[in-house]
Amino acid sequence: MLRYRVQSSSNNTANTNTNTNTNTNTNTNNGNHLHNKKKNKNPAKKSLKNLHNRQLNIIDFPIEVIDNICDNISISDIISLSSTCSNLKRKVEHNIYNYIRILDIDHIIDEDEIIIQKHFGSFKDESLENESWWVYNNISNVTNTKNILMLFYNVLMNPNLGKYIKTIEINLILKPSPWNRCKSSNNSKNNLSIWNKSLSNFFTFEELNQINIDPNLTLFDCLIMLLDFTPNLENLIVSKFSLFDVSKLIVKTPNLKQLKIMIYENDTFVELPLQNLKNLKKLRLKFQENTEDLLNNLVLNFAKFNILSKLEVLQLKYDKTDFNHLSNPTWFSFFKPLLKFNVIIFKSLKRLELKDCFFGSNQQEIISNLLCLIPFNQIEWLSLQIYEYSHKNIKHSTCKNDIYNNTTLSYLSPHLSNLKSIRIKPTKNCKSCQIDSILKFFNDHKNLENIWLSTDSLNKINYMKILDTFQNYKKILRLAYFDEFINHKLINNLKNWFMFEHKIMDFDIFRCYESEILRQDIDPIFNCYRIDEFKNFNERERNLLVLFWQHFLNEFGLDSLLTKSNQHELGMKLFGYNFKVDKVRKVILLYISKEVGYIDLIYY
Repeated sequence: MLRYRVQSSSNNTANTNTNTNTNTNTNTNNGNHLHNKKKNKNPAKKSLKNLHNRQLNIIDFPIEVIDNICDNISISDIISLSSTCSNLKRKVEHNIYNYIRILDIDHIIDEDEIIIQKHFGSFKDESLENESWWVYNNISNVTNTKNILMLFYNVLMNPNLGKYIKTIEINLILKPSPWNRCKSSNNSKNNLSIWNKSLSNFFTFEELNQINIDPNLTLFDCLIMLLDFTPNLENLIVSKFSLFDVSKLIVKTPNLKQLKIMIYENDTFVELPLQNLKNLKKLRLKFQENTEDLLNNLVLNFAKFNILSKLEVLQLKYDKTDFNHLSNPTWFSFFKPLLKFNVIIFKSLKRLELKDCFFGSNQQEIISNLLCLIPFNQIEWLSLQIYEYSHKNIKHSTCKNDIYNNTTLSYLSPHLSNLKSIRIKPTKNCKSCQIDSILKFFNDHKNLENIWLSTDSLNKINYMKILDTFQNYKKILRLAYFDEFINHKLINNLKNWFMFEHKIMDFDIFRCYESEILRQDIDPIFNCYRIDEFKNFNERERNLLVLFWQHFLNEFGLDSLLTKSNQHELGMKLFGYNFKVDKVRKVILLYISKEVGYIDLIYY
């Protein structure tokens, strides 16, 4: 909360005039000025004392400070600040409506999920909270049907508020149990969905009569009405709805820059009205298996209105419901119909993500086709979480040398001349081929600035080769490194350190570490941790944790990795923990939690 009071504008004006008159008299009366100068040896000290003794006004703060506060405080503080005076309300109110996230109101936690959450820990994601100044997104979460209607009604009654809404997100909830996701994901077209229920199911007749709204309207109808008052909406993230519902939404959103939708296995293709989407730059598609025909028709729908050539970001993500099941290369169906045009289609593309996408053993053929459609020489950001086989059903030891390079990364590498950021996740590839491919790739691309590598180096020799490669990077800003080989050693070291050497018997390796690394390896965040148990333990045992990492960083060569970058401040996530390097103070810092922040670890 902000800790100063704001006086009325009339008082502010009076104080401004008083200060102006005082300054004028002081400047014109030279004799008194000299006399005061002799009498008060330290006028600045007296000025500070006077400032301390009187109540601060909003005008005492530089306008840049006020702007910075208003742009970075949390949603809860914005609401409090907006109630102080009309001037500040006008200044901060737009932040309340900027990003609207409507949580999955169809979701009901069942007994199986409760048991899973108790085992895995409480997944409280700080990146989605709004309690700290560093949170990169101030998001207003709408959590139930009544709040949804209050949002709609507030905008309908105050249309000027609608112009502040730039993002609307309505996603399926990410549940810990994939089988529950499978059961619930097909509800997009189901009439039992809460979005298709009328308002009379949620509100009394008196409540509906008081706000003068038709009780037969559904929540989805209200969403359509809301879009009529959002002329500046740029991001529509709606993987909750079918293509038929999406077609109704995007006809109301001509200024979209980002669109995320879901392609369901049981969905029916509907041609989307894309003729007005002249500004779309980012397309994100989630898809289930057996959606090849839908993806074929959808990409031709986008090509018809010349949208693909203007895209700068493309994300394809398979909605995996079984961890052990690999499907056909369904995702490639989005590109296949475009090959007949025999030209580069994605002329403006700079960021490409393939998540949980299956290649099988056809990497060379698929990459060859993609090269006909995508100018990889201008790709700046690439994310690959794919499944492939460099030599399916053949032992690594019996392979010929040319088979070692049969990986997606090796085929793409020569064409990525402008790459700045890379994300690589484990694959179903031969691990020996995978680590060889990774080592060669990073040795060939030493100008990378942001790296997220999740792999298994297999042995200390490969591990040291990875560290040596990263130490030669001169432009690196962020590095997230997850390594199964080192992770096993780290787990044993943590157990020995806390349980056996220091007798902390409540140390639960899963709750206090493994649950955190599982979550961070999904999407690493450098400014926070995700699991409550992990954060709480770090705070309670921070002194022992510092001693542990002082020894562990040195033992595994990580201290030299952290200090050899030429950047002023380097952020690293190593095996789930956050580190930072301050080049001015020459110190490596360890992040404990949001409440504690970073603490000094090693001076060098």
